[in-house]
Amino acid sequence: MNKPTVLSTLAVGLALVGPATAQSTVTLNFSFAGKSRNAVIYVPAGISKPPVVYFVHGYGGSGTNFANDTKGNQVAEREKFIAIYPSAIGGSWSMQDTADYPFLLALLDTVDRRYKVDRERVYCTGFSQGGFISNGLGYKHPETFAAVAPVSGHIPSFSTTAAIKRPVPILTMFGTNDVSDVASFMKDINNWIKLNGCNTATKTSQRPYPATNKSSMVAKTTYLCAQGSEVVYDSMITGGHEWPMNTNTKVNTTEEVWAFFKRFTLSGNASLAPGTPNGSSSIQATFHAGEVHLSDAREIRSATVSRLDGTIVLQCAVDQGRFRFPDASQGVFLITSIGPWGSKTSLLNVP
Repeated sequence: MNKPTVLSTLAVGLALVGPATAQSTVTLNFSFAGKSRNAVIYVPAGISKPPVVYFVHGYGGSGTNFANDTKGNQVAEREKFIAIYPSAIGGSWSMQDTADYPFLLALLDTVDRRYKVDRERVYCTGFSQGGFISNGLGYKHPETFAAVAPVSGHIPSFSTTAAIKRPVPILTMFGTNDVSDVASFMKDINNWIKLNGCNTATKTSQRPYPATNKSSMVAKTTYLCAQGSEVVYDSMITGGHEWPMNTNTKVNTTEEVWAFFKRFTLSGNASLAPGTPNGSSSIQATFHAGEVHLSDAREIRSATVSRLDGTIVLQCAVDQGRFRFPDASQGVFLITSIGPWGSKTSLLNVP
């Protein structure tokens, strides 16, 4: 008798599940590459060729606990996507394209066999170590994942110098008081801007985000990139190492992630092409020799410079798109430019 393959072994586990017309939560326990593995899968009622979203937990977590933390099942039921919550061995993920990436890909193949998913709409999000996994899968497997959304997680330590096979839309979320500093997240974001061939002239910034919540401490920045992809980051001012769910001053991360994901597929994306103007033009700010230069000098009257925690460090008039900032220290600042059109925000990186 032939020894069953890993995929056929996983398929046997799923064959015990009820019909796809019934809402169900499935816990899978199985062997992959000689090791015991576990995943929780939420299958909404009434699905037909559903999207798939991976929710990847952080260090010391589990699929079951992360399902509770993210409340992903509620969104999955409403939006009719399958939510997969895999568990790492011993609560810790492998950061390289070795043990865990093939496991996650095999899990997708198995779910597809049972539920006939939409392979054009497969996504991955994760927190902390799970954010590393999300970054890594986006770079290593752009043929599988239509978009990714790391939360408080970095690009793994492997090299990303090789060109990516396909631009991958990415939403990165982090707190300015995270365990990693803002500069380290900006390094990752700048890496993705290069990988995705973004047009930096399309940069737009919004604070507060959403605009309807004046108490929000979230700043959102967006770049339009090649083949309709985007690089977006939400920085939570004074936020920590967390998966925010508080909509009073932050955002519901699970809702934000899905709102981003559902705009993209493997073969077609919803954003404008690089160089195409959109409805809310941005102002780029650059720093040189103690002076700030604003990219759009027309009718800018004044500017306010603040730290990412909201502390104002400078308020001044603007002359032909320039103003002096002699006491600037190294770091990232928020520039609010004032003109007859109101206010526009941009980030200033002081090297």
